[in-house]
Amino acid sequence: MSNMLSNAIVIIAIVVSAGYAVWRLGPRKMRDALRTRFNLGDSSSASGCDACGGCAPTTKTATPARKEHGVFWRKHPR
Repeated sequence: MSNMLSNAIVIIAIVVSAGYAVWRLGPRKMRDALRTRFNLGDSSSASGCDACGGCAPTTKTATPARKEHGVFWRKHPR
């Protein structure tokens, strides 16, 4: 009995690990399709007309964040 239980735990761990790897390393289109199919998005925006994101937004979006400036490293004289 304990041999069967330990094998089941190992199989479950492998399946979960493989599922996570496919989820993280798979194409973004696949993740977005699964997210919309299983409704895993934000629960606040997943209701009513805004659920699919195809229509124009009903609320005004916040102003875009200020663009950060790049860091330029200067070589020190030797």
